[in-house]
Amino acid sequence: MIKFKIMERVNLQDPLEPRKHYAYIQNQGVVNLRQIAKRISRESTISMMDTMAVLEGFLQVIPDLLLEGNIVKLGELGTFRSTISSDGVDTADNFNSTHIKGLNLIFRPGIEFRDQLNSVKFKKASEN
Repeated sequence: MIKFKIMERVNLQDPLEPRKHYAYIQNQGVVNLRQIAKRISRESTISMMDTMAVLEGFLQVIPDLLLEGNIVKLGELGTFRSTISSDGVDTADNFNSTHIKGLNLIFRPGIEFRDQLNSVKFKKASEN
């Protein structure tokens, strides 16, 4: 269950418009790689050290594959791919790498992952 709070915000598109109230997630904390490994280890037959080794390998290999220009498909977890943002120029001949502003990472969840996230229930944080 995801807890949320309400915050009044200004419309950045029209700052003169009356403020409106929007929901935002009340985060419950940060989970690090070691905690993830411990949880996977508890729910499987793999030791925490072996799980950490695989996750550390994952953290090394995935960025390398993306920097090589690959789309990385991780089964039902989802797909990672890179995109770039750039300034526009009048002709292709005038374009060079200095026009590139940066690299972006896009994650698209797999069907099973997305379905699990779509079954979420919400609860206002002030409620018990």
